[in-house]
This record gives sequence, C-alpha cells and structure tokens, in this order.
Amino acid sequence: MGENTSLVPTSDRGENSVGEALGHAIALWADGSSDSESLRRHDIVRIKSKAIEGFFAHAGKSAHEVTPLDVKAWRGAMEARGLALATIYCRLSFLSSFYEWLMRDPALDHHIQKNPVRLARPKAPKAYQTESAKALSDEQLEQLQAVIRAHAEQGEITAQRDYALFLFFVVSGMRRAEVLGLRGQDLEFRDEGILVTCRVKGGDYVARMVGSPAVSSALICYLTAAGRMNVIGKGGPLWVRHDQGREAVASEQPLSAWAFASRMKDYAREAGIEHFHLHQTRHTFARIVSESSGSIVETQDALGHQNPATTRVYVRRIAVKRDKFGDEITRRMKL
Repeated sequence: MGENTSLVPTSDRGENSVGEALGHAIALWADGSSDSESLRRHDIVRIKSKAIEGFFAHAGKSAHEVTPLDVKAWRGAMEARGLALATIYCRLSFLSSFYEWLMRDPALDHHIQKNPVRLARPKAPKAYQTESAKALSDEQLEQLQAVIRAHAEQGEITAQRDYALFLFFVVSGMRRAEVLGLRGQDLEFRDEGILVTCRVKGGDYVARMVGSPAVSSALICYLTAAGRMNVIGKGGPLWVRHDQGREAVASEQPLSAWAFASRMKDYAREAGIEHFHLHQTRHTFARIVSESSGSIVETQDALGHQNPATTRVYVRRIAVKRDKFGDEITRRMKL
C-alpha cells in the first residue's frame, strides 16, 4: 500500500460501506489470516470481513484516527444490540488482528503505531458460556423434529433437505463444517447404514457408520425428490441450495452454513425454542451418549475429542456409570 492510500470508510454509500482502499485491506487481511485448510474457510473470511467493515462504518474514521474510545463505543453498541459476549469478544479480536496486520505494513508503520483494541478489549468470556453450549432436552428435541418433519411432509424440497440434515447432525454428532461440507463421494450406502468418510477438525480423515434407518430414509427421500440420487459416489456437494429453483440445483451451489443455521432458528422458534444455535445439536448428541453409556471415555470417542477436558465441557453432569458386570459377578458367587 502506498503512503497516499487512505484507509477511510465511505459514509455516503450506506451504513456498512467502506472505502475502496480500506475494503481491499480488509479483504487481504481476512484472506491471509484464515486457515487455508479449514473446512469453513469461505464462511470465516466472510465473517471476518463483515466484522471489520462494521466497525469502520460505526466509527466513521480512517484507520490511523481510531482510538480506544472508538473501540469501546463499538463494543457498547454491540452490547446494546444484545449480542453474546463471546460474539463481541470474537469481533474485537478480529479488529485487533487487523490492526496488528496493518502495523506490519512498511508503508503504514509511520501512520499506525498503536493497536487501539488493546486498551478496550474485555477479558475473554469463559468457554462455552453461551446458548450454543446448552443441550436440548428430549422434549425440545422431539418438538423440533416434529416441526421440521411436518414441513418436509408437505413436499417442500428445502424442508426435506433440512430434515435430512437435522437428523444427520443429531444422530451423528458431527461438527457443522463436517456435515455441510459432505460431498457425494464421501458417502456409501450399506446394509448396516451410511458409511461416511470425511476430513474432520485437525485435518485427519475419519470413517464412521451412521446406522440409523431414519437418517438413511430421510436422505434418500431428499435426494430422490431433488433428482440428485446420482450424486452419491461422485464429487458434487451433498447439500445444495434450492432458493433459486432448478438453476441453483443444476449448478450445484452448495448450501452455506449461515443459510442452514438461519432456517434452523426459524424451525426452533416455531417449536417454541428461543435462542437456538446449531451447535446445540452436537451438545445434545453428547448428552444422550453420556447418559446412555455412563462413560466419559465413550462420549469422548463418539465426539472425536483428543482432549477429555473438552468433552467434560459438553457433558455438564457426570453420567451414571452403568453396571455392566454386577449380574455376572453375583451369579458366579451364587448369590
């Protein structure tokens, strides 16, 4: 960037508009600071860019004019909007990273010498103290399933897709990027269920069996209705957009995580569940596995966690360990 480049927001193009130079800087930072191997790279880059653009639209200042008070004011505005503490902290961290990136640019180091976020960022919130950490109760799970299934049974293709997706999430316990990133070649239908082979968090490839007949049935119903059964065994995305009719399906535009999460929030509200977060499906899976197995080790394995401490965050109550051997022991003692 040359010294004459003005990293100034453009206020006359709308609330979320930024100047061309600033927009380019944000795009370069977001792209360069995001993991190229991440399954959610596209979404992460978009979220980062939107956060920084939002700050400069709010501050209305060039990058070198921003002060800690401007950052504090942005933080206050987000709190007033009711955003979660974890979300606010994440956005402030993005802004801090952006300034650290600017300060490393030789063309800007004379103009931007301090990171204004350092004095205005709060302490990091405790891990998982958000709605996304709450597992659904059995009753809530049943209500949500009933709502989505009712829409699917009306013949809505998007609802049929959503129902198959919902079951996939809850029954497999897989992460959002893992499920939404599935491609036809990742699945193989077998007598005992669906064999899913995909890259998981950390970069490893893992094969798992999803044995529920309900999941297989819902997925087949969706793909048949969409005329896409031939995607199995091929490289196209498993889940595609249907909001633009046949054109979107023909071009196999993959369904975004944001779009599906938004639809799930709508279903949840219809089911009487407020503040729903898609990650709750994974916590619900963890709760049920823990209650059924009575073992933190089995729950850890089912979730694919390397560290048992992470699993303990998911399992809020110590599961009652099953008595698997008492009957045999007492039988041998002839009691």
